[in-house]
Amino acid sequence: MPELSPQERLQPSLLDRLTDDAPEQSTEPGEKRIMSVRALKSSVQRDLSWLLNTRNLMPQLAPGRYPEIASSVLNYGISELTGISSTSLRREKLEHELLKAIRQFEPRLLANTIRLSVRLNPEQANVNALAFELSADMWAQPMPLQLYLETEMDLENGAFSFKGQRMA
Repeated sequence: MPELSPQERLQPSLLDRLTDDAPEQSTEPGEKRIMSVRALKSSVQRDLSWLLNTRNLMPQLAPGRYPEIASSVLNYGISELTGISSTSLRREKLEHELLKAIRQFEPRLLANTIRLSVRLNPEQANVNALAFELSADMWAQPMPLQLYLETEMDLENGAFSFKGQRMA
C-alpha cells in the first residue's frame, strides 16, 4: 500500500479501533490506526447500512414518562417499515424519519449538510422498492469530505441496500 499523505491519514471510528481483526497478535500494525478516504467512506456506508436496517424500540418504550429515551442508544435505528406500499407511503414522513436517525447516530456526517431525497418514479409504482439519494459532508481534517450514496429500500421486508457511492 502506498504511503498516505498527512491529508489522507484519517482516524478510524471508535468501533473500528476497538474491533480486533487479529486477536492472536499482541500488537496492532501501524496501518490499522489510520485509514484512507476510501476506507473511511466505506466504513460510513457500512455503519449507515447497520443503522437503517435496525428497528428502534420507540414503540415499546415510554417516551412520555422518560423523555431522554428518544435520544438514547435504546432508540438506535428507525421505525418499522415492513409491509408498506409505495402508494400509501408519505415521502416527507419517511425522509424525516431517516434524516433524524442519521443525524442522531452518525456523527461523522455534518448534520447541517445531510441531504436525503426519495426518488419516486410513477412508472415503477408497482415495484416494491424505493430509491434514495444521500449526500453529506463528512467530518475530516483538514477539510470535510463529500459523500454521495444511492440506496434502495425493499418495501416488503423494510431492508435497505446500498447501490454505490461516488467519490468526491
